[in-house]
This record gives sequence, C-alpha cells and structure tokens, in this order.
Amino acid sequence: MKILAVNGSPRGEKGNTEVILKPFLKGCEEAGAKTEIVYLKDKNIEHCSGCFTCWTKTPGKCIHKDDMEELLGKVLEADIIVYATPLYYFTVTGIMKDFMDRMLPLNNREIVKKGENYTHPKRFGKSPAKSVLISNCGFPGQYNFSGLVETFKVMTKGNLLGTILCAQGGILGAVNSNDMLKKMYAEFFSALKSAGKEVANYGYIKSETQAVLDKDVIDPEAYVKNANQVSFS
Repeated sequence: MKILAVNGSPRGEKGNTEVILKPFLKGCEEAGAKTEIVYLKDKNIEHCSGCFTCWTKTPGKCIHKDDMEELLGKVLEADIIVYATPLYYFTVTGIMKDFMDRMLPLNNREIVKKGENYTHPKRFGKSPAKSVLISNCGFPGQYNFSGLVETFKVMTKGNLLGTILCAQGGILGAVNSNDMLKKMYAEFFSALKSAGKEVANYGYIKSETQAVLDKDVIDPEAYVKNANQVSFS
C-alpha cells in the first residue's frame, strides 16, 4: 500500500501540522504501508488559469510546466492521499488549494450522473485514491473545521476514510520540549499512531481511537488565556 501525504503548511517540517502528521504516518508504516511526504512549500505550483486546456486541446496535460506534473504522477500511484493542512480562514492554505485546483487534468470533461449526484469521471481509469484529512487550528472547538470537512466530503465523493482535527493546535510545537505537556499529550499521540495503523489495516479509524483524537487535552478557557499571552513578535 502506498500512502502519499501532502503537507500544505507554509511552515513545512517546522509547523504544527507536521507534529500531527508524523505519528500518524509512523502508525501506517508499522502496519506495512509505504509512505511519502510532499511539502508543498518547496514546490513550484502555479495557480490554475481556468483555461480548460487540459480538457480540450491537450487532454490530461496542463499548460503550466511546473512541479505539479510530477505530483500528479504520485497522486495516480497512491492508494491513500493524506491531506495535511493547518486551518486558514476555515479552509485549506493557499498552496494546498492550488494543489487541489491543479488536479483537474486527472478528470475527464464529461459530466456524468452517479447516483443522485453529477461528477466528472477519472481520466486514467484508475479508481480514485482514498483520502484522510489532517488539520489543526489555533482556536478551541471542533466546529471551526466544519467548512473544511464539508469541502473534503464533497471533493472525495465518499472516499474520505477519516478526519483528524486538532483544535488548540497552537500548543503542539511546544509539546516535545515540555515534560508536563508531553505527559498530557501522550494519549493523543498514541492515538495518532493507532489511527495510522487502523487506516492502513482496516480503512477507517476506530471509534475509541477517534474519541481520543477529538477530546480536548487542555481546558478551553485555560488554553485561550495562555494563547492570548503569546507574543508573535
């Protein structure tokens, strides 16, 4: 099984998104999956021009000759794609949105009806990869992710295997350097690894694991009080 993780954080390996992503992928690897992380901040990906040339004049080929051509090949090879992005204004980051927009060449232009919905069939005949969504935000409250999750439910057309949504994510970067936080978050990080194993082995995250991932580690009021004292200078 090939799992492609796409990290859409502008901070890449140094971001809070990576803190969540790495243990999850470790669990996938322990279950026998082969994993790869792509850091979009290091890639040259142009904005989609909306010209539809990839549907008309050069089917399957974009007018932009950049790193997206290589990434589309990786997408086609993957069994599971992990979309890892911090929450930016209740959705994905700009570089993640460009990546998503530029996946258009993988679809045919024809509109077909599937069940009660209309969609574009895949161009290369391969069943679409399953997806996992990983995100974090600086606010307390899972409700902050509602728009993001709905986007991925629609985009993945029923192929969303699971979501890992970490509110209070602003503290994640300090966990490994603080013994008290490390102890407090031990159960959460163990659940991240378990989630990776479960997705690789069963194709879903078990309810007991999901409950740990969704639980507030820190009291929201205490988190807000500390977050408001942090200087961004």
